[in-house]
Formats: sequence, C-alpha cells, structure tokens
Amino acid sequence: MTATKQRNYLDKVVKGADKRRRQVIAMKSAATKKFKKGEIDAAERDRIHGNSDKFRLELNENINLYKSKSKSTKGYGAKRQLGRGVYFYNDAKELLQKLTLIIGEMEAGNTSIEMRNMGVSLLDTLLMTKPMNKGQYQTLVKKYFMGQAAPIALLVVLACARPTKS
Repeated sequence: MTATKQRNYLDKVVKGADKRRRQVIAMKSAATKKFKKGEIDAAERDRIHGNSDKFRLELNENINLYKSKSKSTKGYGAKRQLGRGVYFYNDAKELLQKLTLIIGEMEAGNTSIEMRNMGVSLLDTLLMTKPMNKGQYQTLVKKYFMGQAAPIALLVVLACARPTKS
C-alpha cells in the first residue's frame, strides 16, 4: 500500500470512528430521555451510560492513534519520470537540427526550464564531440540559455557548427 493510499485509508477510519462516537453520545442522551419519561429505570440508565462512556473512551483512543499514524505516514512526493528527454544522436547534424528547433521554440516564447536544460545538454554534447569550441559554446549559453533569446538564433547555431570529418 502506498503512503497516499495508507493516509487516505487511515483518514477514512478516523472519519468513521468519529461518526460512531457521535452516535454513542446520542445513545447516552436517548437513555436519559427514556429515563425521564419513565420508560427505563435508573439502573438501566446507569448501565447504558457506563457502557457508552467506556465505548466512547475506546473510540477516542483509536481516533487519536489513527490520526497520529496518518500524520506520521511519509510519502515520497511526485515520482520522477526516468529517461524523459534523453536523446541519442549519431552525428552532429542531428544535434544541430534539434538545437535549432529548441532555440526557435525559445524565441517563440517557450522558455521553460525543460527547454533550457535540453538546449544546454545538446550544447554540452556538441562541445564534447568537438563540432564547436568553448568560446562558441559560452556565447550560445549566455545568449540563449541564461537570458532572453535573441531573434537571430538560427543563424548563429548554423554559423557555430564546424563540419566534422566523416
């Protein structure tokens, strides 16, 4: 059972026990009303009151126990999706095409963190595989992935690429 399901179950148990506790209080007051009407004697009323007090105390203990268990149940939050955004490319041309697309999206207004991370990752790969030098890398990172995207992004990406030996 996951932490969320366990918490939900414990909350449901507490809610049911709380409802039952209110019913026990109602049974106690019903016994008092019957005694005042003369339908039951004092011994019967005292027996009902004693039993309901014991049952209510037991319910209170269980409610407090399950409330504390519910609060102490720890979850792991949102699960991360593994492998998302991981791309394998055979050559620098594919990397440049993807980088061109990402810079175009950023110029169009999609400046999400995911886009920035993917763009920087592609730039890192291009730097490691040697189609671009460190100066070109730093220029692109500063210009497109650290601040606002400029309108001539596509030309810069194409100009930065050095042909690779095949």
